[in-house]
Amino acid sequence: MLYTLKKLKGSLIEAKSVESNEKLSIDANHERYEKVVQYCSAGKLLSISDRGTWSGRKDYEGYYKAATKPTTKSLQVKLTKLDDLKFNDSLFVPMPTHTPVDKFLSNDGGFMPGCNIMAAGAPGVGKTTVLLEMLYKVQQNSNKKVLFISAEMNQLDMARYLKRFPHWGQLPILFLSDYTDADPQKVIESTLNQGWDLVLTDSYTEVNDTVKEECNLTRSKTEKWFLDLMIANNQGKNKLKLYTTFVTILQLSKGGNFVGSNKLKHMTTAMMDINWKGGENSSERYMEFTKNRLGAVGQKLFFDFTNGVTFDQARYTRDLLNLEMIAEEKEKLSSEEDAFDRMFGALPSESESVDPAEVIPMETK
Repeated sequence: MLYTLKKLKGSLIEAKSVESNEKLSIDANHERYEKVVQYCSAGKLLSISDRGTWSGRKDYEGYYKAATKPTTKSLQVKLTKLDDLKFNDSLFVPMPTHTPVDKFLSNDGGFMPGCNIMAAGAPGVGKTTVLLEMLYKVQQNSNKKVLFISAEMNQLDMARYLKRFPHWGQLPILFLSDYTDADPQKVIESTLNQGWDLVLTDSYTEVNDTVKEECNLTRSKTEKWFLDLMIANNQGKNKLKLYTTFVTILQLSKGGNFVGSNKLKHMTTAMMDINWKGGENSSERYMEFTKNRLGAVGQKLFFDFTNGVTFDQARYTRDLLNLEMIAEEKEKLSSEEDAFDRMFGALPSESESVDPAEVIPMETK
């Protein structure tokens, strides 16, 4: 008979049969205790012959490995009915800026709670500046809790911004550079757990790189941590139970592609492109959604930094009217084509010439 050996608390050793549920308890008073301890330490099986002889034997069959193999739990799939979902009404109340941006952001007019907006664009186009202005407008006009997480700029960098935009002075800012000796992962988690309505992060790549280096994590684990943290706060899992909306600035590669996984792309509510019209030498800047589950795509909102941050309302309205006129014209042309086809579609084409033999002559009087 073969037994696997397992050391229990104290000096007790358990011998379990590989063929049945039979178990033996061997304590220090047993005459063969020392030998059994040696077998157990060497990973050998205990062999007891029919004549009662005890010996140690190598585990050729892999009984120990099979005993320690974790059991596979059955997967329990829970299906959800939309009628069973319960949300606070605040999830459906927009956070307006009271600027032309509101109509641009969503059909409801403003930032919607519990969303994730990714903003990418050319270097130097003013991504941080225009988004900080939008953050300030929400704080000023909606009395919402807003936060700026800066992983790229330090306090001196922001001081220069404040000279140009003094009204940003009351924006709460988390400078990750202030916590070089601390755990940035815990710093971010603790800060977000306070509960915020709208969070601007600059940038997604720098936050992930900082946590990755300081916490010795792989890139995939770091990104999963950050995305899971965003989703948890989207769902109101913070002290104030606020459905946090994240606006996250993305860095682009030299080829113009965003830096991040496909999971990031798919979990976003909207993808915003902030760019120059006609290249970097142009003075015209615009924002445009290439993906937006809550509003329109393909509409350009131009902005300018000549006198603070201003949005070209007249141009935006004019462009919307032009788009509506084009859409109406296309619909009209399509309708006219359908009518033409119905009217003349029965006439034979040149390739469908009529055989003279099939023509029935008319009777003459």
